[in-house]
Amino acid sequence: MLHDILAKAGHEIVGEANTGVKGYLEYVRCKPDLVTMDLGMPTMNGLTAMSKILAPYPDARFVVISAVEEKAVVLEALQRGARSFLLKPFSEQQVLETVSSVLKQTVSTGEFREKVRRHRRAHFGETEEISLVEEVHSPFDMEKASDGSLHVVIHPSLSLASLAALAVEVKAFCASERPGVRFNLAEVPKLDRSVLAALDSFLVELHQNCGGVKVLAGNEKLILQVKDEQSATGKLSFFSLLLDEL
Repeated sequence: MLHDILAKAGHEIVGEANTGVKGYLEYVRCKPDLVTMDLGMPTMNGLTAMSKILAPYPDARFVVISAVEEKAVVLEALQRGARSFLLKPFSEQQVLETVSSVLKQTVSTGEFREKVRRHRRAHFGETEEISLVEEVHSPFDMEKASDGSLHVVIHPSLSLASLAALAVEVKAFCASERPGVRFNLAEVPKLDRSVLAALDSFLVELHQNCGGVKVLAGNEKLILQVKDEQSATGKLSFFSLLLDEL
């Protein structure tokens, strides 16, 4: 229904997803002007998926959709960064008016969040200490260096989903040029075993297809984890070479 309403009004639908994880990856792939996010999606709920997208992409615009007419739920979504909301069942007019309003907004996500915080403090008596919002940090940061290479800083919150998103970004960069990629894991004391294995496979692939890969893994705890994992499984191809250089 939502797809048909937006398409009929002339909006281009560049991607769709039926789970929070797929929604995360679709955003990274498409970088749309606006996302409609159902809060009840499986695997990773809409609030979590939206927060994880906004961490590395703070300019993303969300309209959340909920079947729950509950102020606390709606305000939680707005304070996390949603620009507006739709309650089921909604009409065609409500959808088009909401989407048009959000696309015309000029305030940043940070400014919008602050407006919601002030509203909650004024009307619900909340303080900063009891805010319901869980801080979500970006799992990675990227920038192009002066020598043309891509620098990627990995943070401890890296997950399989955010690693998949990172892979999309880096591969797109390497498709146009082969400058090499530098990864900084100095802030990471430990990674989930599945994330460590997936990152190792990704680094091997990049080393072969993107002009070389360099990794800074200065955290002693992470180095110890890599050594233990390699000793136990022998499956860390890229990180095993890195250990030989330490």
